[in-house]
Amino acid sequence: MINKFSAIFYSGVDSNTSNNDIRKYVIINILLLVSGLLLFFFSLYNTLTKTHYPLAGMEFIASFINLYTYIEMKKIHSLKRGSLISTLNAFFFLLASFILSQGADLIFVWVIFFPVFAIFINGAKKGVLLSFLFYSIVFYFAYMGLGKWMDGLWNMASFMRFISANLGMLFVTYLLERSFEAAYKELAKNRDIEQEYIVALEKASTVDPLTELYNRRHLDYLFNKRYDKAKEHNSYFALFILDLDKFKDYNDTYGHIAGDKALKKIADVLKQTMQRNADSVFRMGGEEFAGLVMAESLEKVCNSISNVKANIEALSIEHVKSSKGILTASIGVCVIHDFSVKDFDKMYKIADEALYKAKSLGRNSIVGCEDISTL
Repeated sequence: MINKFSAIFYSGVDSNTSNNDIRKYVIINILLLVSGLLLFFFSLYNTLTKTHYPLAGMEFIASFINLYTYIEMKKIHSLKRGSLISTLNAFFFLLASFILSQGADLIFVWVIFFPVFAIFINGAKKGVLLSFLFYSIVFYFAYMGLGKWMDGLWNMASFMRFISANLGMLFVTYLLERSFEAAYKELAKNRDIEQEYIVALEKASTVDPLTELYNRRHLDYLFNKRYDKAKEHNSYFALFILDLDKFKDYNDTYGHIAGDKALKKIADVLKQTMQRNADSVFRMGGEEFAGLVMAESLEKVCNSISNVKANIEALSIEHVKSSKGILTASIGVCVIHDFSVKDFDKMYKIADEALYKAKSLGRNSIVGCEDISTL
């Protein structure tokens, strides 16, 4: 029941809308619907009972505008348009009713609620300015009516009570809106911080902090997506494992700080070499990396992986314990072109066995690139 009731004022609001705008949207809808129905009732009352046709006519027009705007807001969800129409309608209707009635029929009671329209709908600053403009006109006519309105009963004491009540309502409404705005501003700030924290956590869960490559966990996720895409396009799909040759000796010789710098340089080479949307590279841990390659031919797959090896050599990172005197890499590859079976573990095992063979053949080599594997 509550959900059905709230849907009258809330349905259709964009989920990305800020909480403060949602609050204003709901307030506008409530004011439009409630005031529209009340004005329609009073237009009938003043027509059939009071025969006060000018006031009844204005009430009917104001009622029509409010109800029409309410229906329009349900369709177009324009907060700006709803704010403008509802504020102007309240401004001119209450002002005209107040002047025409000259204090009769409790019009004073309606006038006191104008800050609710102006401030809650338009915000504290703009709403106060509108309210001061409205009250400057109202107070002028109320002062001019001293000794005349309400069969002469409208006097200075009445006038001062009227001013006090309206300004009191204005002050209270302003304070409420300021507190709402401050609360929603703080809430938005906290949510931004929370969102940044969530993004940071997501990044930490998928990215290696040292090299800023994807980590082992993200390889599992991207493998399925890349496999499905390769199957859709009937492409050649490869998983390669890259291991830096004699990297333990490198760390022992040059230190772990130099080792970390070398890993970063290798990661940069991998990122620069594998820039296509169809390629992805990962740090598996330690000195081991991996990559996914998709291409329309086996030759292009092999060229991409060969470029990785060549570009690592081109860095010419000194390594006195290496046979070439520089840091090199061995790479094992598993290439498939038959997508009848999706098996990451089997592809990884084939690539790992190819890597072991590359190491046993003297390192600084690629094994498995030109063989089509069957899972």
